[in-house]
Amino acid sequence: MQTDSFEQIYDELFPIIYRFVRLRVPQSEVEDITAEVITKIWRALPNFEGKSSLKSWALKIAYHHIADYYRATKGKGVQVISLSEEIKSSTPQEDHSNNLITALSVSEVLSKLSEPQIAVIQLRLIEGFSAIEVAQIMGITQQAVDSLLYRAKKSFRKHYEKEHAGEVGI
Repeated sequence: MQTDSFEQIYDELFPIIYRFVRLRVPQSEVEDITAEVITKIWRALPNFEGKSSLKSWALKIAYHHIADYYRATKGKGVQVISLSEEIKSSTPQEDHSNNLITALSVSEVLSKLSEPQIAVIQLRLIEGFSAIEVAQIMGITQQAVDSLLYRAKKSFRKHYEKEHAGEVGI
């Protein structure tokens, strides 16, 4: 790993680290925190033993850095990405209103979940990491990951159905 340049490491890890950070911190902090995490990863790289994938090792660093960030800011809570801001800044070329409504609804429901629930949903369902990798990233057991994912899905479903009660098909 020591033969890799900063650019190679950055190109490989930046997209996943940015997505991971973006779902967890206020929009105004995303760029700075992502840069801090990438810097931490680069500095810790000589200590990377290869017991896990580079991505899961890097996400573990990001996970702990974000926890430190919230401890330092007195636990203001997790802020899930605001899709409405992203929608305002984009210029859709065709009508994606149903997709946008669904995305906004999902974002709203995610904001009601706990940080560990958001993390397990993102890592397992969005990023596609195995339960073992997620356990390594979050510092918990594989069984705890499975249990947490089950509870997160159940909680997500409950909040989503509550929010959309009375709509056709729910």
